[in-house]
Amino acid sequence: MLRKLLQSMFAVLLGQYLSLGSIALPQSETGPDAGYVATGDVQAGIAVIRSLDVDNLPAGRFHFYFHAGWKATGQKFYVPVMVLKGEKPGKRLMITAAVHGDELNGIAVIHQLFAQVAPNDLTGTLIGVPGINQPGLQAGNRHYVGSGGSTMVDPNRQFPGKKTGGDAASLYVGNLWYHLLKDNADLAIDLHTQTRGTAYPLFVFADFSNSTAQQMAYGLLPDMIKQDPGQKGTLETAFVSAGIPAVTFELGEAGRWQQTTISRAVDGILNVMRQQKVIAGPVVKPLVAPYVGKHYTNVYSREGGMVHIHVALKDSVKKGQHIATMVDPFGQEVRRYFAPHDGRVLAVAIDPLREAGAMLVRVLR
Repeated sequence: MLRKLLQSMFAVLLGQYLSLGSIALPQSETGPDAGYVATGDVQAGIAVIRSLDVDNLPAGRFHFYFHAGWKATGQKFYVPVMVLKGEKPGKRLMITAAVHGDELNGIAVIHQLFAQVAPNDLTGTLIGVPGINQPGLQAGNRHYVGSGGSTMVDPNRQFPGKKTGGDAASLYVGNLWYHLLKDNADLAIDLHTQTRGTAYPLFVFADFSNSTAQQMAYGLLPDMIKQDPGQKGTLETAFVSAGIPAVTFELGEAGRWQQTTISRAVDGILNVMRQQKVIAGPVVKPLVAPYVGKHYTNVYSREGGMVHIHVALKDSVKKGQHIATMVDPFGQEVRRYFAPHDGRVLAVAIDPLREAGAMLVRVLR
């Protein structure tokens, strides 16, 4: 009798808790009609799933772990998934971060975005995946890092991956693509940073042949945009090839959280959500129009040494302008480097130690 009474009280309290817009708990029986297929595992109170169909979820806030692959020890890789579904139907916006495992700003962007939006704000659904590359995150490395470092693969050259017959990285990517990402998005923004030791401003890669992707690029309120046809194997290109408008949003530096950059990115995504009618409100136009280019050129180091960079992100440069100086261990000048053409500084080395062939400055034109 007491047991039944306690169960009844718990059910009432749980219903009150969920009615406040907190995280909806998984149903005990799961299947496609429930919106997800569970593995039966639970991690820290969060259900583990092997597939997701947000169209069949009820309105509310959900947290899941997605089983993306296997470790060599037989344990599973769990990718966190966050869902906010509104009462009213609309577009499904997918936000992904840390496809490269040392690119962390995007994770904080998703966390802060979901903290600012509630299900009743939405016409449609917001899906966040703050940590695509779990093997890379655990290793502090941009690559998919296999057991003992035996595999070092750039996962952002692997999409859409493989369902069967591939190596560990392509199977991991294929699980994500076919069971989590592709069929749950009408729009997508993939969050990145520059490679470790270098920095970007707020910058967007966008395929302007897709008019919605072009609108999203401007709506993100970046400093710079590259009109880019896409590169095979990237998540952005996989989305666009599947008929889902997508952009790559680059956010500063790897290996750290930069709050000013994170806050600007959150504001930009909220602006795109207004632009695409996912939330209500006026669309903001930038005070300064972004610099838009179609091509960029990297200036590479010819020798190893320590570099002094003489330009800053977003600076205008002229062809032949002195932009960097390499010195030897004694501080003696080894070589000067010059702008290859007119344009704007898109990326710079922030680590002074540069080996031969390392990027020093990238100029967009």
